Amino acid sequence: MLNKAVLGFGSNFGSRINNIKKAVRDLSLNRDLNLLTLSSIYETEPWGFAGQNNFLNCTAVFLCRLTPKELAELIRRTELKLGRIYRGKWRAREIDIDILFFSDLIFKSSKLEIPHPMITGRNFVLRPLVEVMPGYIHPTCGRSIEYLLKNSSDKCKVKLYKHKN
Repeated sequence: MLNKAVLGFGSNFGSRINNIKKAVRDLSLNRDLNLLTLSSIYETEPWGFAGQNNFLNCTAVFLCRLTPKELAELIRRTELKLGRIYRGKWRAREIDIDILFFSDLIFKSSKLEIPHPMITGRNFVLRPLVEVMPGYIHPTCGRSIEYLLKNSSDKCKVKLYKHKN
């Protein structure tokens, strides 16, 4: 069965732009994923733990032939392959890949929750989502992504990243 998997990518350690590009490329090369659209890359203030480098963030929509659990495992392997080291919750990371949405599925287990439970309170997720799917209705809160961004209480700044070649 085919589903649309919406993934969020973030990096604030090492070569942030290359970390994100490699993660998107590696997932795009998987035969069970087809990249449909990719947002611009945004530079964002750290969320949840101040005093660290700014993050680069983007979102991507894939056509997915995997189950949510299989996709989560593929993501974990990709993060490890790209050198992710766990430094603590909301701390610096080479790469972080989250499943934001999986079609309209609502799923919760001890290790995975879809939609991602913190989407509505994070501008660094909402801003790139608005670029690729502004009218999408969040399956648990019943509001569009555009509405969620306009009404967000998150005060962290998010700006389009100007990459220097």
